[in-house]
Amino acid sequence: MNINILDIIKSDLAINLTDGSSLYKAIKNYKPSEIVISFIGIKRISTAFLNESIGCYAINNSNEIQYLKFEYPSDKELFSYKVNDVIENALMGDEYDALVDNALQSL
Repeated sequence: MNINILDIIKSDLAINLTDGSSLYKAIKNYKPSEIVISFIGIKRISTAFLNESIGCYAINNSNEIQYLKFEYPSDKELFSYKVNDVIENALMGDEYDALVDNALQSL
């Protein structure tokens, strides 16, 4: 099943938590191998949006997340890096939280 973010959030800016939550609700009942998430038509994405959608999905499907597929606009190479980073951080869980806490303490 192809899930187009643009159709779900009705905007070309995927930047807020509410829209991230809408995407998560649209994909949460599917197995990663059953869907392709399309970023076609999206101009900007934020980490907040990705954490609330793809990050939450990765946490709840950690054993199968590698089967999730994405479709990106050809002129937005950075999108795939951001998505992969969010998935990696979500899978790190408490270890990632500890890294962030240590970084903040060193400031």
